[in-house]
Amino acid sequence: MPLSIGHESAVSEVMGSILLISIVVIGIAVVGVVLMSHPTPEKIPALSAVISEDTSKNTITIYHDGGDPLSATNIRILVDGVQRDFTKGGSQPWTTFSMGDSLDYTYTGTAPGLVQIIYTGGGGSGVLVSSDFGQKSTKGTTTVTTAATTTPVTTTTTSPAISVVANFNGSPTSDYLPLTVQFNDLSTGPVTGWNWSFGDGSISTEKNPKYTYANAGIYTVTLTVTNASSGANSTMTKSDYITVKSFVQYVTNESVFVYGSKLYFQGKQVIGPGSTIILTGTSLTTGDFNGGATVSVTNIYIDGDVSIDSGSASWGSSTQPGGIYVNGDLTFMSGSRDVWGNVYVAGNFNAKDPNIHGNVYVDGDVTLGWTPTLDTGSRIYYTGTLTVPSGYPSSITSKCIKQDTVPGFVIPELPIPPAKSKDWYDARGYVPGGPLANNLKIYADSYSSSTWVTDATNVIIVAANGDISLTNLGGSGVTGVLFAPKGKVTFSGAYFTGVVIARDGFYVTSGGTTVRFKNLDEYVSDPSDYPF
Repeated sequence: MPLSIGHESAVSEVMGSILLISIVVIGIAVVGVVLMSHPTPEKIPALSAVISEDTSKNTITIYHDGGDPLSATNIRILVDGVQRDFTKGGSQPWTTFSMGDSLDYTYTGTAPGLVQIIYTGGGGSGVLVSSDFGQKSTKGTTTVTTAATTTPVTTTTTSPAISVVANFNGSPTSDYLPLTVQFNDLSTGPVTGWNWSFGDGSISTEKNPKYTYANAGIYTVTLTVTNASSGANSTMTKSDYITVKSFVQYVTNESVFVYGSKLYFQGKQVIGPGSTIILTGTSLTTGDFNGGATVSVTNIYIDGDVSIDSGSASWGSSTQPGGIYVNGDLTFMSGSRDVWGNVYVAGNFNAKDPNIHGNVYVDGDVTLGWTPTLDTGSRIYYTGTLTVPSGYPSSITSKCIKQDTVPGFVIPELPIPPAKSKDWYDARGYVPGGPLANNLKIYADSYSSSTWVTDATNVIIVAANGDISLTNLGGSGVTGVLFAPKGKVTFSGAYFTGVVIARDGFYVTSGGTTVRFKNLDEYVSDPSDYPF
């Protein structure tokens, strides 16, 4: 039956409603698809683990004690800051780590300290659990186990930051310049960067730097350590940690009264119990000494060979024996000379007539003539070969003992400082020249006096760029300080008492002269007024 117009309108309205409902349903469906295509971020998993270290087997074990299962795709395990491959069930790589599972890692060498389980999933990251066997401090729920003990340590934090703690030491921390210090990093945690400040404006990024201080002073040292992956850092500062003592401190503290490259002595005696002579970069021969002279000084350093033949000049102090240090060969031939104190020889030792009152340490060969003598308690220790004449007395050879090593020594190598500025000396009453006189203080490029004068006491002479020459004094003498940092000192007179610092040596050209030590601080009471 044909439809009426009114009926057709009703059908259209119903169809329109159905169509609208369909569109709404489709829209909801589309929205659902869009929402489903952007899932909510993953949460950082929770983990309770027992981390143990068996040092007897070089093994670290992680036991899953509770929490979420973990996937190898979003977990890194670091040992002392380096990712390591742990295994599951023996030697199998792991893919999942669930409650009741164990992961193992076998290390070589020194036992590790810090173990970290780090989550790296897309929804977040952080340290789930860490255990520092060196510090015994942990994050997460852990148990630190060694072969001997088991110490449980628990915290409630599940995503701590990586930490580093700066620490260091140095050796030596005090000595004379130039001072070389070996610094050692003692920091804990996964350190990847080091920044040292040595206190004199110099820095280093080495882990264990060796640094030489060229100037005297007291220095504060700072070390900052960092971890590049986490940005963690830590700083340690040690105030007034390094003390570098100056040349003038060495002269006064060690009682140095002759320092230079040469000692030429035609006088009678050098008297210096408790004092030190340092001869740098030279050798001594018979012609350098009056055959009957004595060098009665406690410590004698010679940076070269010594070869003395004829005469009976003695060496060392009989009242305060110390050490005679020869950085080369030592030869004492003809002449019944006394040798006091221990003798250290970096080369070979040849002896014919000396009377040895201490021990002799020879890093080389020993050759003996017929007539040396050794005190009852004296010995000759050597590392090379012993050569003696046929039929040599066993009373001497029994005191010659071969060793694998003998004690070593170092010749002091402190650089002689230059003179101070002219203004400094002018302000303290120094004059540019004049005849020798009591309490005279001279600052000049060089200074020479060759006219007889009476005794001149408490003299200080500084020759900034040349020599000091005090000659033709006859029966007169001089006491004081002679400083020639770029030259030599020549003396001819009855006596000299004091301190001689001269780069090119000290030459005593007159027979009968006595040279006697007196410390620098006995002429200058205030260290700020020391002339060098």
